Amino acid sequence: MFDMIGKQFFSALAAAIERRLGRDHPCFTAVDRVASDAGATAEAQAALAALDPDVTERLMADAHRALRESPASILGAWRGAGLRH
Repeated sequence: MFDMIGKQFFSALAAAIERRLGRDHPCFTAVDRVASDAGATAEAQAALAALDPDVTERLMADAHRALRESPASILGAWRGAGLRH
């Protein structure tokens, strides 16, 4: 499941953090790492929790907007189920 959705979500979130807080912000480093290493999720959650709640809300809104405006990024990750019926 993480490979299908998680990578796209954390990549979109990292892009939002880079735009709003900069590439040098520790939160960017933590979240960007999760896009390639699902085991780094706890570190990213801690970095996000350390932010002001209003900032976190804006970042999440930015990430969700990016995913909403590019559904192909998520749909392309889904594997076909084939003929199961």
